[in-house]
Amino acid sequence: MSSNQLVSNRISLLQAELAALNKAKADEAVEQKKQRLWISAKTLPDASTKRAIVWCGDQMKLAWFLDGQWYEYDGTWLLKTKDILSGVSHWMGTDWMTTSWWPAYGPGPMNRLRYWWSKATGSAMAMAAVMRPKAFGGNAQLSRKVVFYKNSAGEVLTGMPENIPTPRGYEKVVCNNVFEAERWSERQRQWDNLKHGRIQEQREITEGAIRDEIRKEMHHNMANARNNINREFLRRALERDAQREAPWKYARESYLHAEGFEDRH
Repeated sequence: MSSNQLVSNRISLLQAELAALNKAKADEAVEQKKQRLWISAKTLPDASTKRAIVWCGDQMKLAWFLDGQWYEYDGTWLLKTKDILSGVSHWMGTDWMTTSWWPAYGPGPMNRLRYWWSKATGSAMAMAAVMRPKAFGGNAQLSRKVVFYKNSAGEVLTGMPENIPTPRGYEKVVCNNVFEAERWSERQRQWDNLKHGRIQEQREITEGAIRDEIRKEMHHNMANARNNINREFLRRALERDAQREAPWKYARESYLHAEGFEDRH
């Protein structure tokens, strides 16, 4: 194959990759647009939708959807009878825990006209603040703030309540909303995985040498066994040991209690 053909093939591959990337971006844009459309409550979301913004009465609310029922978000992951929403006329599939976007106006042409009139008269920002769901402050607010500690080495630890003094050498990080708490929880998991990996590597270095020495001695004893019974016993012991996963080769994951409750851990 000539160099010109190689270049031509490479250009074709790059064009195909670019076309696939553009299609993925277009599909994502369409999906986001669908998630920002008001849908009549006569059509309920499927089971995959857990969080949505609903139009209840004359205001927006953050809501959970479970088993065909709407629950108002009260700052916790607990679904209580008192939180059941009645009078929901429309819902929007926007996941308010993964985006800071919320609609500027409610469903229907009248809400749209009211918004444009307020925008034309310069009071649109005030209107948006009034219409914003009460649990929003730019993001979903936490009733009890989550605290983390971090140091210069990058270590992240779950902290004590905000009024407790910070340990020496650490800096306090107070999470005011759900997004900040999840972001710092993810950073803590990354640190835990890094630290756990280093510990497991050290275990492999120390215990792996001992394990290899034991297996070497078992092979020697099997080769020099006095009878077939002893030889078969050692052979099966070696087979079982080979099938057993090393105790240090396991993964671990840490997360906030609220995150674990949401994921049903």
